[in-house]
Amino acid sequence: MLNLGKIDHIHVRVTDTTKAIEWYQRVLGLTPDPRYRHMQDEPHGVTMVANPSSTVRLALCEDAESSTAIGAVAFVVSGQEFMEWIDQLAGERVTNREGQTIARDSVYDHHFFCSLSFVDPFGNAFEVVSYDHTWLAGKLKLNGRSNHNGHNPLHGHSGLNGHVPSASE
Repeated sequence: MLNLGKIDHIHVRVTDTTKAIEWYQRVLGLTPDPRYRHMQDEPHGVTMVANPSSTVRLALCEDAESSTAIGAVAFVVSGQEFMEWIDQLAGERVTNREGQTIARDSVYDHHFFCSLSFVDPFGNAFEVVSYDHTWLAGKLKLNGRSNHNGHNPLHGHSGLNGHVPSASE
């Protein structure tokens, strides 16, 4: 069986490449990668944006009739970075799928990791994930509960009326 390596890049459909480049640079720190400039002039022009080390790359594909697919691109970070991302996204007034501005109470507790879901201006879904759960649970005072009132932003309502049972229940 062949093994897959890491993800090389992810295609993200946008309706306005210029607006997308500005947003991804301002909010996520991703800038156009000049090595892929030639792809912008191809029939289905793509602008590759990346972080400074090129370990995260998104291929922005302009589509005037863009309709986003269900799913999300998830980025893993440390617990401290997770806290910083909450503040960064809140400061940029980034929203989740429901249109609510990201805040500390936007964190979803998965019991062994935490996630924070948000969308870009084109409706593409993203997550920041950290497996430093114990540290984050203390910092965010999660205590085995979801800050989403039982709503998992990627999978819909949990049906638990806002309560996510802890491991001891």
